[in-house]
Amino acid sequence: MSLPEEFVFSQSALQDYVDCPRRFELRYLLDVRWPALETASALEHETHMLKGQEFHRLLHQHAVGIPAQTLEATLCDDEIRVWWEQYLHWQAALPAKRFPELTLTAPIGETLLMAKYDLVTRMPDGSFLIVDWKTGKAQRRGLLAMRMQTLVYPYVLARAGGWLNDNKPIPPEQIKMVYWFAEASETVEFSSNAEKLRIDEDQLMSIIGEISARFEFPLTHELRQCRFCPYRSLCERGERAGDLQELIADGEEDDSGKINFDLDDIEEVSF
Repeated sequence: MSLPEEFVFSQSALQDYVDCPRRFELRYLLDVRWPALETASALEHETHMLKGQEFHRLLHQHAVGIPAQTLEATLCDDEIRVWWEQYLHWQAALPAKRFPELTLTAPIGETLLMAKYDLVTRMPDGSFLIVDWKTGKAQRRGLLAMRMQTLVYPYVLARAGGWLNDNKPIPPEQIKMVYWFAEASETVEFSSNAEKLRIDEDQLMSIIGEISARFEFPLTHELRQCRFCPYRSLCERGERAGDLQELIADGEEDDSGKINFDLDDIEEVSF
C-alpha cells in the first residue's frame, strides 16, 4: 500500500517505521487496531498508563495557570505526588513565558512534518527550550540521541516556530531540548546548531523519501522490536507479551503508549 498524498509525518510515525516498516504500515496506512497486550502484566501496564495521563494533565493545568495548591488537593496517588513535587522543584527555574501542549507543522521536502510538544519556553536571553516530560526511568543519552523525537522536535521548531519569536525565524543555535524524567528528576539535554539541523534534515528527508517510495513494508529483522509490539501475534512473531519490568529495566521505549509516557499517548493523531 502506498502513502496517501495528504499524509502528515510525526516523530511517532517515523519511529515506528525505523523500528519496523510493517508496524508503520499496519498502524498508519491500514489503521489496524490489534487487541494484543503490549506487556504480560496487563493491569500493571494499564495502571502506569493512567498515571502517566494524570501526570500530564496536572502539568498542563499548571502550565495554563491553575495554582499548584489547587492541583495538589486533587492528588490521591503517592507515586504521582512524588513526581509532582519533583516537577515543582525543577520547573521553578523556567521562565513564565510558556507554551504548553503546542502543535507545530513544518514543510519538509514535498510533505509536512508535525511535532506535538509537551512544553516550549522562551528563555530570558531569547533562546528556546523544548521540554518533554517522561514518567519512566531515565534513558541513556546515546539511545535518546537516535530517537526520531530528538531530531524532529528541534527541526520543526526552527522551521515553524517563528511566530513564537516575534515572527522571526528561530536560529538553531537558540534551541535546546531537554527530556525530564519524573522518577528521579533526571534530565538529558540536547543542543542544536545550523550544521546539526542540516544533518538532521538530510536524515529525516532520507527516511521520508524511503517511505514515500515504498509499496511493500517488510517486517523488521530485529526481533527484539517485537517483544512489546501489539501486532506481534498478527505478524506471527509470538503470542506472549514481554514482561512489564523488563520494559522498565530496558528504559528504551518511549513512543506509542509505552513506559515513558508522552503527549502523543493522550490524544492520538488522526492521519
